[in-house]
Amino acid sequence: MRKIAFFVEGQTEASFIQKLLEEIVNEKYISIIITTYSRGGRSGTPRSGVIESEKIVSDEKYIANICISGTDNRVNSDISDNLQTLKDSGFELIVGLRDLRGDLHGHPATLADLPKMENANKQIFKGKLPNVHIVIAVMEIETWFIGETNHYLNIDPRLTPDLITGSVACIGINPYIDDLTLIMKPAETLHNIYSLVNKNYSKKIRERTINALDFANVYLGLPSKIGKIKELIDILDAFLI
Repeated sequence: MRKIAFFVEGQTEASFIQKLLEEIVNEKYISIIITTYSRGGRSGTPRSGVIESEKIVSDEKYIANICISGTDNRVNSDISDNLQTLKDSGFELIVGLRDLRGDLHGHPATLADLPKMENANKQIFKGKLPNVHIVIAVMEIETWFIGETNHYLNIDPRLTPDLITGSVACIGINPYIDDLTLIMKPAETLHNIYSLVNKNYSKKIRERTINALDFANVYLGLPSKIGKIKELIDILDAFLI
């Protein structure tokens, strides 16, 4: 049995990772535990994790712990704080998933900051065991949702390719052909796409979008369109397959 841990910003990322794992590995063979961390920082109270959900299978070949840090700036520190415990518990790989959006040294992070952030992450965890990989979803994980164009019809049958491509002036991008990594506010853009049929997108109703995604396409199709998806898939393939 092999063990892998994920540290993510929020519930949206946790739900996405769970569905992706179940696509790559037959869900009969992977147990998934989702834990939410809280407190710490200015509160003066030590960080602690509470198990939100457990999906345990009898024929498990893999165990995945998905840890929700609550904010991007806690992902790295939560990994560091739990590294030894995870090692002692037999975990072989840790994957951090975080957004690029947010403040960086007093200014909003942009694509120009990505190489510096990636290099800093490598230096922080260089030589650490278990191995740590930090994947930065440019600019937010919603970029990936926008790129999974099969899901739009699952949101609403009226949300057709013709409607979307004919509304580029309103939504600002063509999700079928444009470079989606250039979208500065992906969650807002996804909301604008849904608004074409009077639907909306928000973090509070994220499960509708997660459940609508074609995860076979996320796994097989999106890596050729979005480099960061490919980075994540390559890491998972090397470990799980």
